[in-house]
Amino acid sequence: MNEIKILTKSKLDKIKNNSESSGLAYKLYGKSKNILDYTDKEISEMAFGIYLHKKTLLVDGDYFICLNDVIKIECELHDVSYIQKPTLETWKDNSCNAISNIRTFYVKDYFLITDNNKDPNFNRHKITRYLTRIGFLRHGRGKFRGYFSVANDYKTIQNGLFPKDLYHPIKRYINGLFFYDDYKISDFEIVSSIKFIAQ
Repeated sequence: MNEIKILTKSKLDKIKNNSESSGLAYKLYGKSKNILDYTDKEISEMAFGIYLHKKTLLVDGDYFICLNDVIKIECELHDVSYIQKPTLETWKDNSCNAISNIRTFYVKDYFLITDNNKDPNFNRHKITRYLTRIGFLRHGRGKFRGYFSVANDYKTIQNGLFPKDLYHPIKRYINGLFFYDDYKISDFEIVSSIKFIAQ
């Protein structure tokens, strides 16, 4: 399980003293209708849109989804920065995209994909704001402004399919947090024209 940072005492007190106007959905998705039945940790989680009791998450469109319905996760990758700048030759053979040569990934968005037979047009749920608020995604700078940076710390292609660092927030803040199983949702797709090489 991964810990979410605890809110300051003043923020916690404000929520406890004004629970009806706090914006928290604990009466719908929590374990109790009384805010005083929650620990500081639980209140902090709910402030980030996390309702572990019913495995429910507030997504970017300000609505809730049940994580039991998630069948896949997508990461829209915009660009990367390199350790060794690509040359015409390394562009041609794609060797510039060896995972060991990637410095930073620049992500546009993360999505949870649900199995929704009732409305197949309503099955992609953005969680970029959630991952930013909990401190995983950081804003890109310069020419990458408007995107989010993820350092290539592991320099590893997981299962021969995707960079391990891009799966890491799903492992920690979706699978580990809600299911106590780092690989509960393992269908993970990188949406990008970049093809990484495991070297």
